[in-house]
Amino acid sequence: MLKTLSFTLLLVSLLTLSAPASAARLEHLYEAEVAAAGRDTADRDAALQQALQEVLVRLTGSRATLQNPAAVALLENPGTYVEQYRYTENPAAVGSDTALNLWVQFDGVSLARDLRRAGLPYWGPERPDVLVWLAIDDRGRRYLVSEGGRQPAGDYLKQAAQQQGLPLTLPLMDLQDQRAVDFTDIWGRFVAPVESASQRYRPQAILTARLARSSADGSWRADWQLLSGDNRQDWSVHADDLHAAVDAGIADAAEWLAQRYAVVATTEGVRSLVVEGVRTLDDYARVSAYLAALSPVDRVDVRRAQQHSVEFNLTLSADERNLRQLIALGRVLQRVDDPALWHFQLQP
Repeated sequence: MLKTLSFTLLLVSLLTLSAPASAARLEHLYEAEVAAAGRDTADRDAALQQALQEVLVRLTGSRATLQNPAAVALLENPGTYVEQYRYTENPAAVGSDTALNLWVQFDGVSLARDLRRAGLPYWGPERPDVLVWLAIDDRGRRYLVSEGGRQPAGDYLKQAAQQQGLPLTLPLMDLQDQRAVDFTDIWGRFVAPVESASQRYRPQAILTARLARSSADGSWRADWQLLSGDNRQDWSVHADDLHAAVDAGIADAAEWLAQRYAVVATTEGVRSLVVEGVRTLDDYARVSAYLAALSPVDRVDVRRAQQHSVEFNLTLSADERNLRQLIALGRVLQRVDDPALWHFQLQP
């Protein structure tokens, strides 16, 4: 068993521990796979630009970013950010224009740096876990979409969430869920039973939707509602098909969440915070790596260490409010004492 941390051990650990550079919760944030017309330079560059467009939307939370002159400048030379790429064959599309795909891994550090320099929002890997309750009325056939239900809408949700970089969970709709919530609760937007049924999944945001197919022309209307803490957002979408209705709803949800959690670079500042419950070198490494991975944080320094607690100085490139929101979003540190104080407890 490691002894309680002392200030001396902390100083030594700074030199000896190799904490991970990123504690990314969301995987594949800087990856994209797109159709490629061919393997020559022109086709490859066109595919790289399309892949970078997808990643920029994911990192900023909005497709409107692509119209920003600063983003247009970044897209002029996508090869600057490429770490690796490879071609893959798409057997399902043999003989078509989409038989060849290009998978790309971009340099996340460079992209984050240049987005900040350009004054564009940057939405890092710490993102809210979103639980989706989806009620569908397909010309009288009514059902809820579930994790194991094999409904096309579930596949569309997962594809759209991956595209937008949104961690998404579908309910199991097992006996426990069926006792807690039914189709009418989702369709009628009854918040109380939905929030109660959602507790088992511990989401940080709840997204509900009711999608109805028109008997006249087969088009779809989708009414969406996003609950995140004390915030609530409602909107509607009209689309020609179910896939488009789901895509649009997830894109709007991602944009709204990005407005809350994405950071825009400001004048550099320093914020001190105290973390209790740091008892071992492993605890220290975990806290240090977690803080360093938060998008507003450029540097983490130890100010002082006492028994079971460490005070950190964080060099910030964004507003303190962004940092507070991201810490509240995660499950690593929990605020203690006065909410106005920067005093936290390390969670197991």
